[in-house]
Amino acid sequence: MNLNEQIEASINRAMALPKDWRVTTHYADGSAKTHDTHQAGAQNWAIGERRKIGRDLIDRATGNKVRVVSVTIDRIQ
Repeated sequence: MNLNEQIEASINRAMALPKDWRVTTHYADGSAKTHDTHQAGAQNWAIGERRKIGRDLIDRATGNKVRVVSVTIDRIQ
């Protein structure tokens, strides 16, 4: 098995993991966005989202200015 095949197999294993955790980013205007992933991925995603708390950002979908107020991680039942 060459390196490309090993990498592809590793990616396929990671993608097959159950997405049983949800990271929710809450905005000042009351809206929220979610990202479903596995446990380690949820921690990593939340770290990146928490860096945005208190900042004014541009929502890519609407072009409006938004402010992140909190980030939560919950297990999907």
